[in-house]
Amino acid sequence: MTRYPLLFTFLDKVEGNGYLAEIAVHGRLLAVEEDDGTWWMYGVNPGGLAASADSRPGAYGEFRKTLLKVLFDIASEAKDFFAFRAGARKFFNEVNTPTLAEWQTAREQVRAGKITIEGMKREVAESPRRIEIKKKQTFAAKDNAVDPQAAVAA
Repeated sequence: MTRYPLLFTFLDKVEGNGYLAEIAVHGRLLAVEEDDGTWWMYGVNPGGLAASADSRPGAYGEFRKTLLKVLFDIASEAKDFFAFRAGARKFFNEVNTPTLAEWQTAREQVRAGKITIEGMKREVAESPRRIEIKKKQTFAAKDNAVDPQAAVAA
């Protein structure tokens, strides 16, 4: 079983009760390749999520879908934008402490050159992890965005 510390950014738009929120989630994941070839993605920030698939990209995609579903659920329960923002921030700031310890150990292995993922860029692990939520007031095609590539934390 091999563990990889990942940094990710997901860009989304979420509709709520009377608002449209633009969201950028800059989080941490622990990617785990099981001995049987199954991949798991465990959230560190946000810490309450996990997803799996038969490949690393598949598990990453499943994790992203799971995170978006949680944001949709928070939006459906929030009475307004401010309640949504508070709920989404609270969710993001929940840290999975045991997974964080495994993530930090894996990061040290990356720094020592013991593990790597071919074709994946490396990014300084100390880059800030956060969730940014803005209420959309105006709409333009230039605001469309694609998620940046995930990076191995170093």
